Parts: sequence; structure tokens; C-alpha cells
Amino acid sequence: MLVLFQIISIFILGLIGGANPGPLLISCCSESLRLGFSKGFKTILWGLISETTVGVIILLIIFSLNPAKEIFYAIGLLGGIFLIYIAWQVSKIDSIGDDGAKVFTFWRILFLTILNGPFWLFWVTICAPLAFEADKILPAGRWLFIIIFEVGWLVATALIAFIFSRFKVLLTKKSAVRTVYIFLALILIFFAAKMIITSSINLWQFYG
Repeated sequence: MLVLFQIISIFILGLIGGANPGPLLISCCSESLRLGFSKGFKTILWGLISETTVGVIILLIIFSLNPAKEIFYAIGLLGGIFLIYIAWQVSKIDSIGDDGAKVFTFWRILFLTILNGPFWLFWVTICAPLAFEADKILPAGRWLFIIIFEVGWLVATALIAFIFSRFKVLLTKKSAVRTVYIFLALILIFFAAKMIITSSINLWQFYG
């Protein structure tokens, strides 16, 4: 039951990560509008490859340093606080723009990902501690975390790009978009509370 909950939680986090508007999502939506969903889907795949590559590099760096467990819990505590900030940002979203650049190549997408500071902060403070937790529950948990997370990211990004390309009129209604993102923000707050509580309890056990 714990394993299933962990898998579902990681998948949902990936969904939220994919649904959170940023340069990459806007780029995918822009290309889907310009070329149609089927042709624009390659931009989503480039984004998937880029995010996965950078995510793997981040985890390799962090885990190769072999830090003490309490460091991950301390990072997780900061990550929970950062996640609350992200939830606050998400709750204010009431529209999705289509003003991304007109043409994207794989290298441009990769460069966009590498230079995305919030992406690095998200992976270091939120994903790394969760990958560490997954390691304790699942075989090769850190790598399963990446796979499950990125599948969730792909599903959300592809779905939004498809909706954006087919039903743009719906996404111009602020009330509908705002309702969706308030719901996503509440889910983020749940994850934030879980991270803060878990990290606080474990840090208390180390230093209490």
C-alpha cells in the first residue's frame, strides 16, 4: 500500500510539474498551435529528453556526494517551503499565453532547460529528497522516481498542448483556467505539508 501511494504521489507530482506554466510548456503550446499537435509533439519529446537529462545529472551529482541523511531532510524542509511558494504562484494563474518563440530546436529546448533556475531549484530541493525517500521504499527508487515523474510530466504537457491546440477558446476563459490551477495549487500544498512534516520529524529524531 505504501509503495502504491508513493508511485501515485510521484506520478501526480509529475502531472503538476508538466501542468505548471513555464518557458517549456508555453513553447510546446506555441508549436502545437503553429504546426498542429501531431507535428508540435516533437517539441514535447525534446522537452522530455532535456528535463530527464538535466534531472539525472542533478541526482547523480547529489547522490555521488553521498551526503548524510539529515542533509536531505533539511533540503526537503526547504523544498516544502519552496513548494508552498510555487502553489501560491500557481493559484494566481488565470490564463495560458501563446507568445513563445516561433521555432524551437532540440538544442534550444535543452539550453532553455539548463538555464531555467527554478527548474534546478525544484529538482534539488523537492525531487532529490523525494528520490531519496523512494530509494528506501522501491528497488532502484531514485531512477524509478525519474521514470514515473517524467511519465506524469509527459502526460500533463501533451494533454495541455493538445487542448491548447484544439480548444484555445476554452483557455481564454479566466474562470475555468483559474479553477483548474487553484485545484493544482491545493495538491501542491498537500505535498508541501507532507514534505515539511516528514522532514521535521526526521530532523527532530537526529537532533532532538
